Amino acid sequence: MLQALEWMMNKLHTIERERPEKAKDFRLLEMYCGCGAHTIPISLSAIFDSIVAVELDQRLVDACEVNCAKNRCSPTSNNNVERDQEDATPVYSFQGDAGEWAAKSLLRRKRGLLAGSNTETGINKFSKAYWYGQDFHVLLVDPPRMGLSQEVRNLATNGSFEHMIYVSCGRVALKGDLEALKVAFDVVDCTITDLFPRTGSVETLVHLRRR
Repeated sequence: MLQALEWMMNKLHTIERERPEKAKDFRLLEMYCGCGAHTIPISLSAIFDSIVAVELDQRLVDACEVNCAKNRCSPTSNNNVERDQEDATPVYSFQGDAGEWAAKSLLRRKRGLLAGSNTETGINKFSKAYWYGQDFHVLLVDPPRMGLSQEVRNLATNGSFEHMIYVSCGRVALKGDLEALKVAFDVVDCTITDLFPRTGSVETLVHLRRR
């Protein structure tokens, strides 16, 4: 797990170094965030301006919020302003289905582009509706074995993401997803870790960049 996390962090730091100097609102959207095993280290690295983490299981969302509070990266934590080092990235965590989130984001994005803006007004950052209308630079997904839904595939290819980090425990599903994503992305790098000893399963991590 540590090897996989180190690989991921190295990729995100590389993406950060390639960030245009004038780029604003450097954001990460993390789908299937679980209890925050990836979210917390990414937040503490202060690579992004904000992180939005989405998870279906409310128990895991609650655990992620507790972990964010303990690690001083919750947007509601006063501890965040007491850090001597550079502030951690605030993490906005939400309970929700990834496919539903993707579909609403695409709809909001379409409406925003037609209107000349994709920014919500009058809605605060603790609302899902606010984030549906925002652009993100990086998409991080760690789906279950069956892979990504069609809605998430559509969001990845038609959204604002310049990079995508895909963490997969299902090799067959990963192959199908990469085939669908190749219309917009190239595979930059990948690695395999033996996260499931004495089984035929492996954890595959893939870095994709928009063409």
